[in-house]
Amino acid sequence: MTKSKIETFFKENSDQNDVLLQEKISRYLDLKKIYKKLGEAIKADGVRIVVENGKQKYKKINPAVQEKQKINSQMLNLEKEIYMKIKPTRKTVPKPPSDVGKGGLV
Repeated sequence: MTKSKIETFFKENSDQNDVLLQEKISRYLDLKKIYKKLGEAIKADGVRIVVENGKQKYKKINPAVQEKQKINSQMLNLEKEIYMKIKPTRKTVPKPPSDVGKGGLV
């Protein structure tokens, strides 16, 4: 199985000996997979689903929508914690414009 760009980024920029950080990264990647599957389920079934209960038939919001929102919140929290511990690289720090300090932008 090929690694995603985010998995490669985390592996290259994190301390592999920091067990707690590696656990957070692993949980983040697991949640990312679930998030993607929920998105696929929503695409397949729609945002609203039809529920049949005996003779009753009604529409309600797909439960996957709320679960996807919960997982998104968990991912954002883990992401903040992970980014606080990974080492900065050229990939994460943008280059300043070339005319800074040359009479252009100050």
